[in-house]
Amino acid sequence: MIVTVTNPPTSELPVLRKVVRSSTIDLIVDQIRNAIYSGSLKPGQSINEVRTAELLEVSRPSLREALQRLISEGVMTHAPGRGVHVRRMRTADIDDVYAVREAIESQAVKLVVRGGNSTARISRALRELERAIEENVARTIGDADLNFHHSIVACSGSARLTDLMKVSMVHTRLLSLSDKRGYEVRCDVLDSHRNLAEAVAAGDEPRSLAIVARVMAEAASRLHGTVDDFDGQVVKGTDAETPADDQWLRLREQAH
Repeated sequence: MIVTVTNPPTSELPVLRKVVRSSTIDLIVDQIRNAIYSGSLKPGQSINEVRTAELLEVSRPSLREALQRLISEGVMTHAPGRGVHVRRMRTADIDDVYAVREAIESQAVKLVVRGGNSTARISRALRELERAIEENVARTIGDADLNFHHSIVACSGSARLTDLMKVSMVHTRLLSLSDKRGYEVRCDVLDSHRNLAEAVAAGDEPRSLAIVARVMAEAASRLHGTVDDFDGQVVKGTDAETPADDQWLRLREQAH
């Protein structure tokens, strides 16, 4: 049985909130993914097999199988003699991660538009992003931004695209958490996101795809730190955004 967090971190992959889980391995993978997404498990942090199995109240063989899945997803890394670590993203990963994001979201847009699917979920996610930007908290904005993009994929109705997006969202968060400047997010994305929501709702596929491509290019440019290419507004994260009751804190403390 996996420990349930009484007050889970704000940052949680939206796709995991209502998923019907079929196995202990799935549960472990979801718990660890959420811990990485929330920043509870940080890039470069080692995963102590014994302590983590005790924390989640699972067997070590089950934990090993879950870690292997996360390694195959590129969320974790394994080095002989060094064990398993949360992956630390590098500059070379930026363009690849956003190329995958663009491919997933572009295909989702096509399915939504061509299928005439409801875009109500996208509208709700846009309103959540508007509220998050008003609050001006980096992690809240980052969560709402990624949730908006996830909503587009969710509206496609494709379970496979949704699974790919779930992993891609963790990769995106790892890019931000691995940034040497610290965790920061754009707070001037409303216009582009409103335009994207409107284009998808109107069934304008070419315009929707063009906006997706531009949003991905701008996000990659910011992470690359190319001053000439990016002049957007950002909000930096703070240590105060880390939940005080985080169950993973024990692992971080024991690692020191």
